[in-house]
Amino acid sequence: MYLQRVIVENFRIFDRLELELNKSVNLIVGENNSGKTALVDAIRFTLSSRSGDWLRIGESDFRHGTTNLSIQLRFSDLSTQQAATFLEHLTYEVVGGELLPFLYVNLIAELTEQLVRGTRQIRSDLKSGASGEGPSIDRDARNYLSATYLRPLRDAEAELSGGRGSRLAQVLNAADSFKSAAHVDALLTAVITANVAILSNPGISSSLDRIGLQLRGLDFANTPLSPIIEIVGGTDLAALDAIERKQMLRAVLERLQLLIDQNERIQGLGYSNLLFMATELLLLEQEQDDFPMLLIEEPEAHLHPQLQMKFLKAIREDFGGPGKPALQSILTTHSPNLASKADLESVILMSRGGAFPLRKGCTELANDDYAFLEKFLDVTKANLFFAKAVIIVEGDGENILLPTIAKLLGKSLDDYGVSIVNVGSTAFARYARIFRRKGLDAQEHISNWLQVPVVCVRDMDLRPERAKIMEGNALGFIEYKEKSAPYWESTYAANPAGREAWITRRRAPQGQNVRVEISDNWTFEYSLLMAGLAAEVHEAAPGGEAPFADLPADPEERALTVYGRISRDKSKTETAYNLGTILERRFTPQLLAAPAGETPDEFETRKQENLTRIVQKQQELRDALPSYLVRTIDYVTPAGGNAGE
Repeated sequence: MYLQRVIVENFRIFDRLELELNKSVNLIVGENNSGKTALVDAIRFTLSSRSGDWLRIGESDFRHGTTNLSIQLRFSDLSTQQAATFLEHLTYEVVGGELLPFLYVNLIAELTEQLVRGTRQIRSDLKSGASGEGPSIDRDARNYLSATYLRPLRDAEAELSGGRGSRLAQVLNAADSFKSAAHVDALLTAVITANVAILSNPGISSSLDRIGLQLRGLDFANTPLSPIIEIVGGTDLAALDAIERKQMLRAVLERLQLLIDQNERIQGLGYSNLLFMATELLLLEQEQDDFPMLLIEEPEAHLHPQLQMKFLKAIREDFGGPGKPALQSILTTHSPNLASKADLESVILMSRGGAFPLRKGCTELANDDYAFLEKFLDVTKANLFFAKAVIIVEGDGENILLPTIAKLLGKSLDDYGVSIVNVGSTAFARYARIFRRKGLDAQEHISNWLQVPVVCVRDMDLRPERAKIMEGNALGFIEYKEKSAPYWESTYAANPAGREAWITRRRAPQGQNVRVEISDNWTFEYSLLMAGLAAEVHEAAPGGEAPFADLPADPEERALTVYGRISRDKSKTETAYNLGTILERRFTPQLLAAPAGETPDEFETRKQENLTRIVQKQQELRDALPSYLVRTIDYVTPAGGNAGE
């Protein structure tokens, strides 16, 4: 049995959320406040958890402006034993011509107008049935379904310490050995033998006698008291019945504490968390006949990247072993390490209260895209899962310079939660298709689009004729080859339709919230030269110490001269770093400093003057940039709010 589908209405951030889950690993990724914790809590509130937390719907759990919420969980693939357990709650549906049992669990809550001590009362019920029309689900059934939950920023040391209801005691109590009465009696006999030895120790017995003597001196003569020191289970095993023996076993186990290493008893938070999670996995494995579900928020807490990978591998591949049921796990994370190493089909991207599975059939990704991305989607690129907006670029130049340009335009990418992903020259379409939902291009489906603005910044890659090495052309620096004929503008000189078709192909996979911006000219650097930044690029490129006035006056000849130096020297990355510094120097406004004894009126005047200078510099840069870069930055940093809002 596994949790197949979750439908949530009017719960916290969710208006309506419908999500199909994977049978095994579900890695929930996304920016802060996208709904990751709300999804986990919706499941916890409906099923409860084994951690013993007090879970109850509160007024703040209702979506703003609503007074009714509902959470429906649909369970599939029930075993014969599980179907028998929930017999009165089952719903039978025809799937593929076969009548199959499903279990629906519905949590329904209403925020009433009734006040008790100033707090509005909430009516809630837990029922079965596809429409919530079935009987109420009792505590035993709910306990069977309860999930193991590991909260974020957990105190692993406290969880592993001894005490009432400790997780270690539950693990030990579930061990196969303690299903044998002989093994239980052997342990209890050892404890009782130790009890007798402890109580007969002179230090204990003499101290107890002195306490009794002191007590008699304080009490009335006709009410003599005889104090004792109680030991778990007493000192006579034969006097304990079966229930008392179980209670004694539990009491003994609850006094045990688990430490990670016998030589180094004190360990860091990371290894304590690893030990705690290992304990939880063992408990789930021992209770395999029940419903094994693991909910973890931030499994990366206190774990360095390599341990994160080991943990992910354990729950994905090693849990259960031969013949044992797979573990269904739902993990929320902010870790690019986990996101980059998880199977892409197990990732669910959340954005603004929507959930978008990346498994096959849900995205525009082709089968070979999954194989490619699982190989090349590294930690750096996995940042795209946590961004408010994404810029996908093909080279180092854009990757280095776009953050500087955006900042100088007053639209810092960091302030808008924008990630830049450098994917090289051929793979950008594969990454872009992550954000496109299958079969939903029409505007009528806009509410189902993944609400993350994505821009693919591409070079037009059409070379001007004078870049060609040929007799009588001093500007040429690229050898012409037949196989590269489509990359030359001259190929389309008499065929405008062919040129448009070339550009159209380069715009794929534009659609939904994915936009493709093509460079105004040949390449990124060449477009900067042909726009208003020729002097800056010349200074940043090799040979930039020569006077700019010595360059050809014709814009194309000048651009080819400078770009030829960059190309021959293979210095695009170095030029980009240099250009960033030059742009900072030229387009950072010189602000007026506050004079001594400045009056309020003078302050306001200086403030307005500085604002004018800032706006002027921003506009000056905007006018000097290629238009496609301006559109790119404006799309992911919209006026009046952060990207995606």
